[in-house]
Amino acid sequence: MSSVSPVPSTSCTHDLGPGITVCLRCRQEQRDAARANQQRLIALTGVAAMGLLGLYVMGASAVNAWRAATRTDTVQVAARASVVASSVNGARDVRQQGESASVAPAAAPTASLASMSVAEPPMTAPAPAPAAVAPAAPVSPLVLIVREGRTDLPDSLIVHRGGDSVFVDFDTPATRTRRRDKFELVVRHTLPMVYGSAVDSVLRTIPDGGIVSGAGLLTELPKRGVHMRVADGWTLDLWPQTRAGQDGPLVIAYWARVTRDGALR
Repeated sequence: MSSVSPVPSTSCTHDLGPGITVCLRCRQEQRDAARANQQRLIALTGVAAMGLLGLYVMGASAVNAWRAATRTDTVQVAARASVVASSVNGARDVRQQGESASVAPAAAPTASLASMSVAEPPMTAPAPAPAAVAPAAPVSPLVLIVREGRTDLPDSLIVHRGGDSVFVDFDTPATRTRRRDKFELVVRHTLPMVYGSAVDSVLRTIPDGGIVSGAGLLTELPKRGVHMRVADGWTLDLWPQTRAGQDGPLVIAYWARVTRDGALR
């Protein structure tokens, strides 16, 4: 503690004896005042430290809760994506098998030698018919730009591709919805992420609100889907996916693919 300078007798109100220039009572009062100031500063510092500690504890708790919720959402998304991808691939395999069976050529009948008369001149074998040239497979006007399996998109969105189909999961607090306009915004935002810039020209031809077109988002569209024409003979088919929420069903994802007109939907 710093030393206290002597107090002149002219500023002292105490009764000093003759020849005394330093008042011990004034010096004690100065020491008491300095000690009180020091204790007040220590108390304020302690209060500030406790406040900062409380803020740190609350922030750490919030971050841990958010990470736990994110891990739970990721597990649920992977399970849903696996189920949808399996169903899509199974339907495509059945369709391809049916098409292969329908175009299988019939076996050509063979002529019997016993049925030919000996007196008749030998028959000249007919010239073989030219082999039919298989038509080139049609090329889709929209091509997926995401790889097979899972791909993470910005804003905690997840995409799972299975063949020519894609499952877009947006089950986050900021994007899952019951509103038609919000679902349309999510579709317009995410389709270019999976089909590239080629889908922008398709979306520009659809006016605002034209994707949902006033249909029931939670009841009607998951059954009949959304079908957007992308080119002559081609359609982008999209089905909203729902799950139960605290206050009713929620749209949390959609799966989409490009099909030729008249193909099995």
